[in-house]
Amino acid sequence: MRIFLTTDIAEFHAEAETFLLRDPLRHTVITGAVANAAEPMHLLSVRSGGEVVGVAMRAPGYHIYLGQLPPASVPAVAEALIDAVPDSDGVEGTTDLATLFAQRWCALSGQQYHWSYAHLLYRLGDLRIPPVAGNPRPATDIDTELCSDWIDAMRAETGMPPPALTPERIRHRIAAGSWWLWEHGGQPVSFAAHQLPTQGWSRIGPVYTPPDARGHGYASALTAHIGRMLRDGDIEVCLFADVANPTSNKIYRAIGFEPTYEFVRYGFSPTAALSSTS
Repeated sequence: MRIFLTTDIAEFHAEAETFLLRDPLRHTVITGAVANAAEPMHLLSVRSGGEVVGVAMRAPGYHIYLGQLPPASVPAVAEALIDAVPDSDGVEGTTDLATLFAQRWCALSGQQYHWSYAHLLYRLGDLRIPPVAGNPRPATDIDTELCSDWIDAMRAETGMPPPALTPERIRHRIAAGSWWLWEHGGQPVSFAAHQLPTQGWSRIGPVYTPPDARGHGYASALTAHIGRMLRDGDIEVCLFADVANPTSNKIYRAIGFEPTYEFVRYGFSPTAALSSTS
């Protein structure tokens, strides 16, 4: 097997598209990043017998993300990426691949790895619309500040790494029609967004309801609305949910989402920090 690393998005897409399309659900993050890239990123492919058999990427501001990879290739993938992006602060992938990668990365860097979070990738099965008071509406430019504040609140509450959702990017997604609010009594009480469709799939997220509006089903109803809207356009739908959040997993299953892959993120820290077994 041979490792190829590029920052040329068009080149990577041309070479890896057939491989990515074999499992567009598993590769929803990579295909979405490639399709919507606003700046260069590091894109890696593993080839065997002249064909792509694995992929990985590191987008600016994010950790390393592993697609499907032959397990035997993972040490070499880590070696290639530590040379290219030594400042990476973590890796995400299915548990087996992420663990192999983190072990090799830390053997090379002298760092240690620690568990950060795990999440499930769901796909929409038979959609069930919950009866919830209120109505959905597309967000508009005047909602940008509110949505940005809610993103900051969600980040602080969950402790997860900050997504690259600046007010400018939120405004861009609002203009694209991919950001929605649920209103009750004329007031926004929840938001949900979705990625623009890529390879026949769209991923819902982020989804957030502020604490004082929870317990009424607003996020469930809005997620279901977006799911139905996408389905009506012949688009398959998926989303991620934090394994540690029983509420979100429960509501997504209740409206028809079915679990598929589980992903784990490991952070890299100096040797003086907590070990991977702590």
